[in-house]
Amino acid sequence: MGCIDQDTFVEAGVDHVLTQYRESAKLLHMIRTYLRQVWQAQQAICDLPSFFDLNTATGDQLSIIGKWMGFPRCHCVCDVQPVFGFACDVQLPGARPIVGFCEGGVWLNCGEDGVSEICITDDEVYRSLLIARSYQFQARYSWADLTDALQAIFGPQARIMDAGHGQVVFAPFRALTDLETAILQVIPRALPIAPGISTRWHFGTFEFGAGWGGFCEEWEPNGLPLMTEDGISLVTEDGQEIMTGPLFRDADWLCRQDIKPYSC
Repeated sequence: MGCIDQDTFVEAGVDHVLTQYRESAKLLHMIRTYLRQVWQAQQAICDLPSFFDLNTATGDQLSIIGKWMGFPRCHCVCDVQPVFGFACDVQLPGARPIVGFCEGGVWLNCGEDGVSEICITDDEVYRSLLIARSYQFQARYSWADLTDALQAIFGPQARIMDAGHGQVVFAPFRALTDLETAILQVIPRALPIAPGISTRWHFGTFEFGAGWGGFCEEWEPNGLPLMTEDGISLVTEDGQEIMTGPLFRDADWLCRQDIKPYSC
């Protein structure tokens, strides 16, 4: 209920009085007196819904909306153990962390992963997930609705790459932020995926045509400092770091990844 004028509120209540009682001036006076008290209480909360608008709410108000929608800020995720190996130059989102000697790693499949909790404190990221969640709890499973929900999270360039045989494949088509990488396991839980359908993700960008990456894409245009095996930067006699020239690399190939939203 929005904020309304006192007289309008009071007379709307009086209009419900039966005809045979309307000749009692004292009764009508008493009713109007109590309705004015009700109106004062209503005025104190009439603008409350405006603070719980999904598009504008922040902080605790947005947290309450998330609880109403069954999607709180905090979620259980896998606490993945690092494994011993040799890391590639580019670590794909969702990949198991690779460590070297004396860094607390275990052999692959030789240790159990645990469970931890991660909380989404960024309001805009949380809002985007709730917008996607709004499609989900309305069971809006169409291709168009799923695309809209995906783009609410990753932006207008995101799209569905493939669907069929009980599986749908998504691609953000941009690099993920550190926060998005951290909550990657949570993101599919907000999307309107029909029951029984699994998800896969493309994080690479290599392809031929407009909008894709190719061979020798610009990577570090200003170069990187040359370093020793111990990670110490090489410097000139006057203390300036010795830099490489501009660096290029091939764009990542598309490869379906299962980020396991509900398991480890």
